[in-house]
Amino acid sequence: MVNKINIKEALELKEAVFIDVRSPGEFVGDHILGAVNLPILTDEERHEVGLIYKQVCQKEAIEKGMEFYEKKIPAMTKFVEEFKDKTIVVYCWRGGMRSEVITTLFESLGFKTYQLKGGYKTYRALILEELNEFKLKPKLIVLNGLTCTGKTALLQKLPNSIDLEGLAQHRGSLYGAVGLKPRTQKMFDNLLLEKLKELNEEKFIFIEGESRRIGNLMIPESLWKEMLKGTNVYVERDLPIRVKETVKEYFSNEKMIAGIKKVSESLWRVISKKKKEEMLQALENKEYEKAAEILLTDYYDPLYNHSLKKKEYSFTVNCNDVDDCVKELMEKVKD
Repeated sequence: MVNKINIKEALELKEAVFIDVRSPGEFVGDHILGAVNLPILTDEERHEVGLIYKQVCQKEAIEKGMEFYEKKIPAMTKFVEEFKDKTIVVYCWRGGMRSEVITTLFESLGFKTYQLKGGYKTYRALILEELNEFKLKPKLIVLNGLTCTGKTALLQKLPNSIDLEGLAQHRGSLYGAVGLKPRTQKMFDNLLLEKLKELNEEKFIFIEGESRRIGNLMIPESLWKEMLKGTNVYVERDLPIRVKETVKEYFSNEKMIAGIKKVSESLWRVISKKKKEEMLQALENKEYEKAAEILLTDYYDPLYNHSLKKKEYSFTVNCNDVDDCVKELMEKVKD
């Protein structure tokens, strides 16, 4: 029998390394923060084993999995040498055969190793529990404003800030995923909880005003309620500067421009046919500032103005110059 440990005990270990033996695809979706991936099966091998399990039987699926694993033992043995002075915690999806096999291997090599009870599933359950029960101490300063008014740039320069769109890798709109690789809900929750813990002893936190949904992701209810109670600040910026920022953010390479064109085909539902055709023609002619202005004035601004006008703001700041705006915000918050 291998040594086992529960998730709370594992996270309290000093000088511990978490080794995730799930496939690369599972690991990318989410993992324990700081974990390293040592897949017992590649994505393709996992798919093949799964098919055998469904179409033939469990016994043959296990045999095939062991066949794949045995070929990797020399490389795994070499890999783990890096952690000879650490306590190793091995986990898979639910604390089953994959992590047990690797834990047994590492123990046989003389490494202090634990198998995580319940696997990644127990970690995910803990994250959800902590997010749902999280008591936020700092006051939230919520930055609101139209698209490309500099809110993200402000969050990157302001102390004690949480960039929700950055954590989500999505800008929170129809075009939000263009040029980005959106994260899963699991990884978003994981990173958000870490950030909340990091900042929970501060007096205030800057955060961008969002709808509760960012792309396909949801802001946890506990944080969303605090955002609704936060101090609202309105961030404004002159249209020509917003246009240049839009070009920089959405039209910086051919792949992104192709993505914009593809998404724009569905715009007939929200802007006039004439404006949509003007925008697509501007893209075709590489008149990106013209396309960006149409995107802002005919799509984004009408989309967000309605909800922005419903809020009450403690004050307004101009973000034509980001550094000046940071100084103004800090002065007003201190007051």
